[in-house]
Amino acid sequence: MLPLCQALHITVNDLLSGEKVQPADYQKKAEENMMDLMKENQENKKYMVLTVICGTITVIAVVSLVTLASYIQMPAAVRVALVVLAVATAVAGIGAAAVLDVRAGYYECPDCGALFVPSLRDYVKGYHTLTRRRLQCPVCGKTGMCRRRVVRK
Repeated sequence: MLPLCQALHITVNDLLSGEKVQPADYQKKAEENMMDLMKENQENKKYMVLTVICGTITVIAVVSLVTLASYIQMPAAVRVALVVLAVATAVAGIGAAAVLDVRAGYYECPDCGALFVPSLRDYVKGYHTLTRRRLQCPVCGKTGMCRRRVVRK
């Protein structure tokens, strides 16, 4: 943000406020912007925790259903129904975790350093590692392995 602010001849507070802050209101606006950033970071951490919880519950449910279908004596129709339920649970759980994960923070472009939130479609399409996902930056337009950021710098 600092190079952008220098190029625009404004302060970071002006950039975060979206308006030119008068010197008399500078301290008040700075505190408001800081509180907004802290609130946003807390929400992102909450979504990250919810993603982990959702994923854990999904894994436990799917493993339990498959185990029941595999080891307990039952009619074939019930066994098939349990396997179908396990697949539906996996799809729903992974979908819910993906929706929560998209909302949990930002991705940082390796080329220009911009922070952005990808669309759900781009998020699902992009292959990934644990901390990086192949995405197209909306600022510079380049595609690369963008790093996950839960909080803004």
